[in-house]
Amino acid sequence: MLALAVAAPASAKLTPAQKLFTEKLLDSDQVSHSIKVTLKKGGFVSREVLFADLTGEGKDDAVITVDSGGASGVVALYVFSAGTGKNLKVVYRNQRIYRGAARINPGPALVYVLPQFQDGDELCCPSSYRETELKWSAAKKRFGVARRRTVLPTD
Repeated sequence: MLALAVAAPASAKLTPAQKLFTEKLLDSDQVSHSIKVTLKKGGFVSREVLFADLTGEGKDDAVITVDSGGASGVVALYVFSAGTGKNLKVVYRNQRIYRGAARINPGPALVYVLPQFQDGDELCCPSSYRETELKWSAAKKRFGVARRRTVLPTD
């Protein structure tokens, strides 16, 4: 089941996690110019930060999303990891999302979900969703697609 979160107004007080990850994104050369502009002009790091040891290094990694602050909803997804050190760095990014969502599945694995619109669909109600499950490859030191599937909306 896909839960939709209501965007917080840009004027809402940011949590410490939102402040930290906003700063990390704005300082990173791995974040696109358009996402940095979004963060500066009404967009924000979503309140919900997901934590799980996705990289298998014995420490929780952080999954964060960037909300546009408008109808586009979640427009970017990042995984931050400290690896074997202490400094957080981006180990995965998807900066071309529209109305996305993310969750952690058992394993653990990262899943992101995107609406799939057909002609005649309302913005609220896509015909289906595309789920992409990502798993970390220790050998390649990066995430790869483990599975993709299309799911129908639930009532």
